[in-house]
Amino acid sequence: MEKNIRIFMVGMSDHAGGVETYITNLCEELDKSKFEVIYNMPKMNIEGREWVRPSNRHNIVKYIMFWRKFFRDNKFDVVYYNTCDMVALDILKFAKEASVPVRIIHSHCANDTWELNFFQRLQEKNSKKNVDKYATHFFACSKEAGKWMFDDRKFVVIKNGIDYSKYQFNVQVRQECRLELLLTNERLIGVVGRLTKPKNPFYCIDVFEKTLEKDPNIKMVFIGDGEYRLALEQKVSEKGLKEKIYFLGIRSDVNKWMSAIDCLLMPSLFEGLPFTLVEAQAAGLHCVVSKNVPEEVNITGKVEFVNLEDDLALWAEKIIMACEAERTSKLEELTEAGYSIKDTAELVVKIIENALL
Repeated sequence: MEKNIRIFMVGMSDHAGGVETYITNLCEELDKSKFEVIYNMPKMNIEGREWVRPSNRHNIVKYIMFWRKFFRDNKFDVVYYNTCDMVALDILKFAKEASVPVRIIHSHCANDTWELNFFQRLQEKNSKKNVDKYATHFFACSKEAGKWMFDDRKFVVIKNGIDYSKYQFNVQVRQECRLELLLTNERLIGVVGRLTKPKNPFYCIDVFEKTLEKDPNIKMVFIGDGEYRLALEQKVSEKGLKEKIYFLGIRSDVNKWMSAIDCLLMPSLFEGLPFTLVEAQAAGLHCVVSKNVPEEVNITGKVEFVNLEDDLALWAEKIIMACEAERTSKLEELTEAGYSIKDTAELVVKIIENALL
């Protein structure tokens, strides 16, 4: 194609989560000579002009005027809407009104009702009913995420591809990270992700406490941040576990910590298809997760599923076994399953280019 394909990418934020990771990985892989990506942010500088979007819909007239003018003055070939809910489809509606030819909605979650009020649930129900009117393409990170958001509509599973080279196990990197916590031979459980309700982080502390009974030298690290962090730190302090459980916050070197930990723990209440588990398997890690995580994430056979209703002793037993398991590379299995970011980007590009022919 002669001209650049302009994509308006929705879903990026200042938080480091799965959606942001997907967008970053995908856009880094796109050919910059063919694609121009504009991110939907609070402030956007496009061709020397600054756009400050309304923070919410409270002033509905101002909100509508902004988006209509934005799409009228900035021509896009694609609007790519990454979302974990369907409460509002405003961006897709304005894009259709402005005749943007390709309007993608990408589901990154398999359930969101835990955080929605009654009015929002009604809005979401209406959006699910009418999404065909505004979106031209339906993407999902997993089969469960697609079925939940799109019901019986046809959708394409876009796998959460990664750059394997960043996650391969490295002994030197492992030692450097563990030195930061003054660790020697202790086993280290890793919890990676936002400290919010879906990730079930308080349960991680309960599981760790039970595991500590079996291995007094084991420790745990939380990598990520979120609304529950202060309460989690307080619980750790009250239980006298401050010397055993560490909070590292948001890190730009999560790939390195995948070499430092010995088991990844994820007792989630629900998931789409977590990037973290793909990254962990690329690093040869064994993972212990809840049965609420889609089974299709077990690409390498290194993921152990446990019911949240099971006794904590079973979780502890599985964690000890995971820590003791041989750490072997499974990159071939990941590649064959299509989890290379190159494969992910190629599929997305093919769909967009075919739609614009």
